[in-house]
Amino acid sequence: MQKVISIVLFSLLFSFSPVSHGEKFSVVFLNPGYPAENTTGYFWTNVTEFMQAAADDLDIQLTTIYAYRNHILMKSLVEEILRHDPDYVILVNEKGIAVNIAKQIAQHKVAIFMLLNDLDKAALNALSAEDKGFIVGSVTPDNYKAGKKLLQRLVAQGDSLHSSGESVCTQKILALQGDYSTPASIAREQGLKDGLLALPKLALVDSSVANWSKQQAYQKVKGIMQRSRIDIIWAANDAMAFGAKKAVKEANLDYPVVIGGINWDVNDEQFPLDISFGGHVTLGAKAMTMLYDIHHQQLPVEQRHINIDIFESSENAAFLPFVDKLKDKRFAGYDFTLFTGKTGNKRQFTIENLTDSYQ
Repeated sequence: MQKVISIVLFSLLFSFSPVSHGEKFSVVFLNPGYPAENTTGYFWTNVTEFMQAAADDLDIQLTTIYAYRNHILMKSLVEEILRHDPDYVILVNEKGIAVNIAKQIAQHKVAIFMLLNDLDKAALNALSAEDKGFIVGSVTPDNYKAGKKLLQRLVAQGDSLHSSGESVCTQKILALQGDYSTPASIAREQGLKDGLLALPKLALVDSSVANWSKQQAYQKVKGIMQRSRIDIIWAANDAMAFGAKKAVKEANLDYPVVIGGINWDVNDEQFPLDISFGGHVTLGAKAMTMLYDIHHQQLPVEQRHINIDIFESSENAAFLPFVDKLKDKRFAGYDFTLFTGKTGNKRQFTIENLTDSYQ
C-alpha cells in the first residue's frame, strides 16, 4: 500500500507544469560546452545543432547559452537565462552543479527539463517538493551500457589482431575517464569496471581522468607508454581517444593498439577510431520533441523521465549514413515532427528511424 501511495505522489509531483499550453513556446538551453571546435571535441556543438533543427521543425523558439566547460561560469548564468523569459529551461548536470541552478530557476516558477546528465538521488533530495515540481521531464542515455559495450568490442577487436599462438591475457588496457563527478562519466566507468570483472585475464594498466580533453589524453598516454605496453585504450569520449591515437602514432610502435571512444566525433583530424559508440548527440532533439508533447499535453506522466539505450556502434550499418550528414552539418533534412504526437503515429526515437526520416 505504501508503495502505491508513493507512486501516486510521485506522479502528481511530476505531472504539474507551470506553463500555459499555448501554441508556440520558448526554450533556453544551458549548454555546458563550447559553440565551436575545442579540445573536448564537437559533441556539445552538435547537440545544439540537432536541437535547433528540431526546434525549427516544431516551431519552438530556442536560445542556447554556452558555459565553455566552466562550471563556475555556469553557476553565474542564471540571470542571463531568466532575462530571456523562457517557458522551459534545459539543464545538463555537468559536474553535479545543476541542482543549485535548478533551485534558482524553480524560484522563478520556470519549468526545467534535464538532458543527458540527470540529477541523482542526493541532488533531488536537496530540492524542496515545490522545486521538484518544476522538473517536468528528463532524457538520458544508458551510459553504463555504452561503457561496457565499448570494452567488449575493443577486446574483440584486440583478440582478432593477435596471432593464434599468442595468449589474449597479454592484452593490457588503459582507461581514460572524463571527470570525477559528471553522471555520464561515472556510469561509463562503472560499465567498464563491470565489464572487466567478466574478463579477469585482462590487465588494467591505468585508469585516470583526462577531463574529456584531447590534449590531456595525449599527454597521459604519451607518458604511460614510456613505462608500459598498452594493447587497448578505452576512452570515455572520442576527443580523449583521438589524443590517445595521436600519441600512439607518434610512438611508432611495432605492435597494434586498439583505440575506442564515445561520441561519434567525425570532424577530428584523427578520425576514425577503431570503434566508437554514439547517437546520444541527438538527445537534445529528443528533448525538444518531448517538450513539444509535454507542452501540448500529449505525453503521459510516466513517459516524461526516460533513460534510453540510444548508443550504436560505428560497426552498425546506420553509422555511415548518419555521420556523413553530421560531418557536413546537414541537420535540416531530419523530420522531427515524426517523433512527436503531432502526427498521430509517433515513431520510436532511434538512429535508424532518424536516418529514415531524412529528406
